[in-house]
Amino acid sequence: MRDQEKRQQGCFARVALLGCFWSMTVVVGGSVADAAKIENSKSIKIEKLLALIRVSELESEYETLTQKYVTEYEQQIRKSIAASYPNVSGETKKEIERLLDAFLKDIRQSMGKVETLHDHLKQAYSRNFGEEELDRLIAHYSSPVGEKDAGMKKSAAIEYNTMWTAQFMNQYKARVEKLLQVVALVARGKAKQGA
Repeated sequence: MRDQEKRQQGCFARVALLGCFWSMTVVVGGSVADAAKIENSKSIKIEKLLALIRVSELESEYETLTQKYVTEYEQQIRKSIAASYPNVSGETKKEIERLLDAFLKDIRQSMGKVETLHDHLKQAYSRNFGEEELDRLIAHYSSPVGEKDAGMKKSAAIEYNTMWTAQFMNQYKARVEKLLQVVALVARGKAKQGA
């Protein structure tokens, strides 16, 4: 009899444990689903806010200016190399072009790794604002003063882009100097071999 009672208690314990596990799964599953709904709602509000702030216009302006500066930078490097080595030709010239192309490709790849303004702001708003706060921000940017604020951000973005570009170019200054040293070695080395 004692064994049978122990088996029944064990069975009841397993059933109770399974019941608890099922209850926890439903509660946790419900919490996960609720959290996903809240995040989705929050994400939609953040996208609306970013549209009101005109982030896409800011990114477009930023991209245009950045490409302009990179193109100017490339032209300056090419002019410097051409002025420094006007008599380089043949394989030496091809090697210098290869080095320059690899360098410029690296610059573009480095720029491509930088997070977009849209993504950065989306994450910042998601981390720092709750849904009610996002509702208030949306109301603000839907108002005349909010629209004025959003418009002002474009000129601030241009100023920021100018500052960022200067820092980026300074960061690459040492690498440009290194590139020019390698180009000088290639130009001198190939010129000596041809002589």
